[in-house]
This record gives sequence, C-alpha cells and structure tokens, in this order.
Amino acid sequence: MNNADSLPPIKLIPLERETPHLTQRGETRRPPTDIRLVKVLEFLRSNNLAPNSRKLYERELKRFLGWSELHYHELRPRHFGQYKEYLMSEVQTDAGKPLSKSSINAGIAALKSFFKWMCRTYPDIVAINPTLGVKLEKIPLPPAQSLTTEQMEKVWAALELLGETKLRDTALVHILTHGLRAGEIVQLNVGSFDGKLLFLPDTKTDEPRLVPLRKESREVVAQYLRSRTEFGEELTNLSPLMISHHASYKGERLSYHGIYFAVEKIGEIAGIEDLHPHSFRHTYATDLLLLGVDPTHARKLTGHTSERAFRRYTLRSEQQAAIAAYYRAIGEEEVE
Repeated sequence: MNNADSLPPIKLIPLERETPHLTQRGETRRPPTDIRLVKVLEFLRSNNLAPNSRKLYERELKRFLGWSELHYHELRPRHFGQYKEYLMSEVQTDAGKPLSKSSINAGIAALKSFFKWMCRTYPDIVAINPTLGVKLEKIPLPPAQSLTTEQMEKVWAALELLGETKLRDTALVHILTHGLRAGEIVQLNVGSFDGKLLFLPDTKTDEPRLVPLRKESREVVAQYLRSRTEFGEELTNLSPLMISHHASYKGERLSYHGIYFAVEKIGEIAGIEDLHPHSFRHTYATDLLLLGVDPTHARKLTGHTSERAFRRYTLRSEQQAAIAAYYRAIGEEEVE
C-alpha cells in the first residue's frame, strides 16, 4: 500500500470565470455558456432585423449582460433605472465623450424590445416586462429626408443607363417607392406578389402587411419576373422576388447589402449624394400625407408602430397644407 509520501503532488487550478480548466481526466473544459446569452441569440435569430440593427441590438444586449449578473427573472424596474444612469454617467465613446441621447435611447430600446419578446416567448421566466417604466431621453426627431420631384426624375433617368441590372433595379426602385424597408424586400418571394399587392408576412411590427402597388409599378415588377422566365428560370412561389447579379451569388436572393449597393450605384449615376433605400421610404410616407391619406391609414401602409416616429411626416404635410392655405387666402398661386 502506498504511503502519503508516494502520492503525486496536488496541483491547484484557479476556477476563474471564462478560463478553461482541466477535468479529472485531464481534458480542457470551459465554464458553461451563460444561459442569458442563449436567449439573446435566440431573440436576434427570431426577429426580422436588418444587419445593422442586429449588430446594434447584439452589442447593447451584451453590454447589459456585462453590467448585470442577475438572471432575467430576478430583474426589477429599478435595475433598468440604474442601468440607464450607468449609460448616462459612466459609459463613454471611443473618443472619450459621454454617450449621446440617441445612443442611450438605442441601448434602452434594445432592452425594451428584448424583454417584450421574452414576456411573449417565455412568460414562465419573465411574466411582466420590467422595462416598461424606463423612459427614453427626449430628443427632437430628425426631419424627414424626402426626395424632391427633381431628384426622383434623376433616379428614373439613371435607371435607363444601367446595363444587366436595369430590369431588376427598376423593379427594386418601384418597390422601394412604396415604403418598404430593405430588410423587408430581402424576404419577399415571387408568391408575395399577386399582380396587384405585396404581402409581407414577417415585418418589423410582427404583423402581416399588405402594400398596394401603383399600376406602373405592378407592370414593372411583372415584366421583371417575365424576363427571368424567358431566360430559363423556373419560378415558384418560394423563389426570391429579387435576385443577385453578383458573380459569386448570381441567381441567389438579393441581400440587404446588395440592395444598398444597387441604390448607391443609382445615386452615383443620378448625382444624388448619400442616396440610400430609406430615402424612398421617407418620400413615400411624406407623399401619402400630402395626398391627403389619413395618418392612421398611412401608418398601416408603411408599417410604422410609433406614432411619434411617424410625426416627422405629418409635420411636413401640415406645413405644406398651411403654406397652400396661405396662398389661397391671398389669391396667389403657390410658389414651387
């Protein structure tokens, strides 16, 4: 029988967080994954977020997990008030400056969205949303960056100068001019278009949305689809509505970045600086109100959930209506 002197020396291994350690068999093992992060990743996968929005949400939610070690069921409204104070007083930008009100709101909005999802998906873990009492910082809404009539004419002219992508990009712009987000267009299939309406089953609002297209736009989209069948593509209801022309992804679903690249190229040809897909959404929402569409109906068409966010468009239409009323009152024609 071995005596105590013959036993091998005992090696003490510190069990530090996130540090690999050895099992009794000598195998390397990391501490178990934080179950809270698992829920965050599930949330990010289950939402139709644009790539930039997904990165922002992931960054802000991981920041919160780094600040608090409490499990979700242990969190109370006061913790989120404390976290907001932390964002306002302690977190700094890379330049060493305090976070802007917009950045603070982005962090709080990510938490609100996540815990709303948790309440709906895992009510046994979080029964009542603990973020409801946390207020966003009040900041003035940026004005709607709508395209002018002259700029839209330049866009249509630029499309005529395109080569291989002309039919697709013309159809793309027609759809964008009906207020769709780039992320929503990525998800569209051939079956989403019935010849008159676009059906969006999975939108940012978690509600299906029907978008009626103008006659010219319906014809352009139909022509684009016909051209694809003429080139030998077999279209089904599940085929992507917009496809890529990139050499590495030819024929595959047009990506979020592909949409941005296509619009930037059109902007360069048209001589419009910083043209992006959301420019058309701003224009559509503004035009709806200038045409006299009821704001409630306009919000339904655009898929806006926030009445406050939509207010930037109503302000523009109200201002335009007031200007028109003034010129009518003094008997002059409105100056363009």
